[in-house]
Amino acid sequence: MTATDALDRDDRAHHPSLAAPRPYRRGASRRIEGLPERLPEAVRAYLDVLPEGRVVGFNLAGLDRTGIPVWFVALFLDDPFYVGAMPSGIGYGATDDEALIGAVAEIAENLMPSVALLPRKGDNQAAVSYADLVRVYGAGSVADPLTLCLPAGSPVGRDTPLDWTKAIRARTGESVWMPLDIAATDYFELRQGYQPFTNLITNGLGAGPDVAFALGHGLLELLQRDGNGLLFRALDQGVMLDLDGIGPETRGMLDRLESLGIRALPKFATDQFGLTNLYVVGYDEDPARTPAPIALSACGEACDPDRERALRKALLEFQAARVRKTFGHGPLALADTVAPPGYVESFIQKALPSLDLEESRALQAMLAWIDLSSAELREVLSKTVYSERSTKAFSELPTTSAPDGHARGRIARERLEEAGFDVLYVDCSPPDGGIGVVKAIVPGLEVETMSYYRIGERNTRKLIEREHPLIRFGTASETLLPVRLTPEAIERFGGQPLFDVALAEEIVGSHYPLYREPESHHAPFRYERQGRRAERRTA
Repeated sequence: MTATDALDRDDRAHHPSLAAPRPYRRGASRRIEGLPERLPEAVRAYLDVLPEGRVVGFNLAGLDRTGIPVWFVALFLDDPFYVGAMPSGIGYGATDDEALIGAVAEIAENLMPSVALLPRKGDNQAAVSYADLVRVYGAGSVADPLTLCLPAGSPVGRDTPLDWTKAIRARTGESVWMPLDIAATDYFELRQGYQPFTNLITNGLGAGPDVAFALGHGLLELLQRDGNGLLFRALDQGVMLDLDGIGPETRGMLDRLESLGIRALPKFATDQFGLTNLYVVGYDEDPARTPAPIALSACGEACDPDRERALRKALLEFQAARVRKTFGHGPLALADTVAPPGYVESFIQKALPSLDLEESRALQAMLAWIDLSSAELREVLSKTVYSERSTKAFSELPTTSAPDGHARGRIARERLEEAGFDVLYVDCSPPDGGIGVVKAIVPGLEVETMSYYRIGERNTRKLIEREHPLIRFGTASETLLPVRLTPEAIERFGGQPLFDVALAEEIVGSHYPLYREPESHHAPFRYERQGRRAERRTA
């Protein structure tokens, strides 16, 4: 969750100076602090399209003993329209260049959708239903909300007035009307007073040198989250990877982590669509060596046609997540050791207008974790995140050669389309090129089932096949909520499935910070500066 996720649109409406963003201008002037003098061309390409503002970057690697490059880059926007917005990115890799590219690409992913979509508001459809649009444009040109993973029990249906924007069908280039609730990534993109039917999420965002690359990036993220969403975190299945025969680079990373006293646990999620979907968690053998207790919740995820690349990416991301979580949710004094003087304080003050509007459950859950020692938090995660129940041979996982991002994206798209999925995307690229930024949307793929109770036919079937009590049939109640499906899907199930939200909340329980995190530095700021420590100690 970014600082802009919870901004109050009404507040901006009362200030004429904040009524609209400044026009996009390629090559906007900017001040750059902390980045290397020699920057990769890809970094310059991303920076060149961002709105005006001060760029601050620094390496977070010093927060952990792994030493892999983890760069943090933030953009302090000049435009007062984005009050409270603090677009930032954290990138990682085997080299500083890899990490820097990842960090600025993440800023572009998070910010460019708002910059690109705001000028298109006049072309959107407001307060019309799916049924109304179908009568005008035809069913093939309108995304059915009943296929978009609605929250269980949602009142939204085909006759519900919604706001819409245009997406693109990758296979044909046709326009498809998409609810803004799914297309938008930030509340800046919504008209005043519009309440989306679900929390806005950034899942499916991708960036790259062009739209095709960005789309592939976004699709692999969608596949990653759809594939592992019911198989890890609080629902971890404990399927360990037998790593006999892995490549020398990944073996070297694992050996180095072991020599540092860090137990890495590579785990199998799924191989649906012929893609390798896995993740890596782990812990310090000696709790006293943990950078900050929150680092124990680090996880690296990957979905890739090439199984070796998937493992490499997940291992690198696991190490980066230890650093990222320590920086964002560890003690403020620890963050100050790697940030420029005054940066953390400046960040908090800049983001403060939106911090109080953040999701309360995420903040409260993180505050509870901050109060735990490393040994205590390890115990919380021991039977779920760190579970080891069975093994899966890495050598048996599917693998397809994919030498670059274009090839990986093409394979992902082909596999989805072969399986009957409709690949759509919202083009958020700057108007005069330079880079590609998209939000990929694939009706039928699902995310946020355990956090926001968003569930459709796919996750319902997965749970039924596991005979999991999260899905029931019978009479709906306050906690047994109907899964919102098309009439055809309900017929395939032989009746209306119900999702047990009370059981979902019980399962997630204290693990909620694995699903949603508050803005960086928010929880330690509340804990250290506003008496939360004393309040909790005397409770």
